[in-house]
Amino acid sequence: MRKSDVKTEQDVKEYLKGWSEFERGVYLATFKIPKGKVSTYSRVARAIDRPKAQRAVANALHKNPLYPVVPCHRVVKSDGGFGGEKTAASARRRHVEREGVPTKDGKVVLTERILF
Repeated sequence: MRKSDVKTEQDVKEYLKGWSEFERGVYLATFKIPKGKVSTYSRVARAIDRPKAQRAVANALHKNPLYPVVPCHRVVKSDGGFGGEKTAASARRRHVEREGVPTKDGKVVLTERILF
């Protein structure tokens, strides 16, 4: 299966057959975040029943094989900030802004309306 053929949750599962259970869980949880919403590394960790694994979630998303199908740009730090290298963080911020997510001072304004 080619990356360009991945459209559904089942496609994501099929594409990721060789990946670890943890990584598949992270990518599937992230796949479900709708446009105009964000989640946090902590929320994704809780969604896959690994509540203390927020750093591992961030590391898995750093090597996301299905971007932009799995929208890792929609996962932010608990304070609304964008982790990682400065240029990449700026690109992710601009991407969520284009999707309608409000930011202030370089961070997402985290509200219940925005959080997924």
